[in-house]
Amino acid sequence: MVAISATNSATPSLQSVQGRSRVEQARREADQAEANAKTLRQQADQAESEAQQSQGRLRDLSQRSQRSQQVDPTYLPRQQGQNTGQILNLRV
Repeated sequence: MVAISATNSATPSLQSVQGRSRVEQARREADQAEANAKTLRQQADQAESEAQQSQGRLRDLSQRSQRSQQVDPTYLPRQQGQNTGQILNLRV
């Protein structure tokens, strides 16, 4: 009987093997989740960078547009009494 007891205690139980297997699986899943989170953080950082660049271009174009409107008489409001539709003054 002693020999059987020694053999049984040296062999891991089915429960302990299953427990270790579950722990290892959980670690693999946690590592995968961490890798996925890292990828998502990188994508979010890239999207944020692209959004900031787009906002910068929008501000630049808006400022250019405002400057051109201030200089170009095409964009000046019409004065009251100003003729419209007259291209040439053909008075002789």
